[in-house]
Amino acid sequence: MSSFVLQGVGDFLVQNPIFTGLLIVMLLFVFFSYLFLRRTLTGLREGYDQGRRGN
Repeated sequence: MSSFVLQGVGDFLVQNPIFTGLLIVMLLFVFFSYLFLRRTLTGLREGYDQGRRGN
C-alpha cells in the first residue's frame, strides 16, 4: 500500500516540474529560516550570558 502511494507521489512530481520546483524552494526556505533563527537565538543567549558575567 505505501509503495503504491509513494509511486503515485513520484509520478505526480515528475509530471509537474513547476510544482516540484516550488516545493523544493519552499522546503529550502523553511530549512534556512530554521538555521537563521537558531543562529540568531544562540547569539542572543551568548550575548546575555556575557553581559551577566560582565565581560
